[in-house]
Amino acid sequence: MKKRQILQSAVCFVLAGILCVLSLIFAIPALTAESTDSPSRAGIVRLWNIDTFEGGKGSRTAFLNRVSAAYEKKHEGVYIMVSSYTAEGAAVALKEGHFPDMISFGIGFSEVAEKCMKINARSFAGGLVGKECRAVPWCRGGYALFSLEDGFNAADAANTVVSSGGKNLPLVAAALYPFEGIPVVEDSTSAYVRFLSGKYKYLLGTQRDVCRFASRGVNVYCRPLGEFSDLYQYIGVLTDDEALKGICEDYIDALLGEEMQKKLAEIGMLSPYFDIYSADNPAADEMEKTDIRYTLNVFTSDSGMTGVETAARKTLTGENAEVLKNFLKVI
Repeated sequence: MKKRQILQSAVCFVLAGILCVLSLIFAIPALTAESTDSPSRAGIVRLWNIDTFEGGKGSRTAFLNRVSAAYEKKHEGVYIMVSSYTAEGAAVALKEGHFPDMISFGIGFSEVAEKCMKINARSFAGGLVGKECRAVPWCRGGYALFSLEDGFNAADAANTVVSSGGKNLPLVAAALYPFEGIPVVEDSTSAYVRFLSGKYKYLLGTQRDVCRFASRGVNVYCRPLGEFSDLYQYIGVLTDDEALKGICEDYIDALLGEEMQKKLAEIGMLSPYFDIYSADNPAADEMEKTDIRYTLNVFTSDSGMTGVETAARKTLTGENAEVLKNFLKVI
């Protein structure tokens, strides 16, 4: 008798477990569908991250996930769903009618120019559409000239390789340095290797190279190029739902606050708002203390980008730099 009772109890326990699992299986799709399509999904915010230029180290998407986890702990019932997209993949998704509530993006992704909502109480020249601020930077990089030897007296085009690692326009930084002639442009890894091998005396690189030098223990001299940078990662709000928009703007405030900005050193990026490096990382320290004079509007179209690069090349061959500066925004 006891054995039968034990067996019956065991069977009931197993069946209860199976029912629980099945209920979860069927509940999850329902929750997903509601979070995607229903206006009642008040606490679920979708954030896409699109990298259009090289970062420092690690992942900007992973960083946003960490920020989101910290934000969720302080805001019960709010969930930030961070997804990583290529520029091409995001463009396709938008054309198919899929929109996030927030979007993190850089130069070379103009598809959201008319979709980003006005951001209240903040403004940045590179994120304006007309007179309205539609996006603000949450991290940045910078251009710099690097040398293995002290002194930059011989920094002409023949001695310099320019690192290219995305949709950004390093030749604009070269044109406003200024160089005489057009330096060789190579992909980021190749430029770095050729510089270290001694083929070129100077490397016009970015925060990516600062992290590479640090990881290999290479000591370099650094001259930040403060005239121009388009290496800003922006964040904008796409949702027009008032409740979600309020969450998005509060999240942006947290992302741009000192606590989270100080953590950008984890991914080798600079803060647009705070000094976060010290003499322990001299190259990054010098770069963040150099004020940037010009940037490019993040919503510049592909044809506009081509026009800017053409103007930069003409400047490098002797044309007045004022023509190039007409394309740029004063910070």
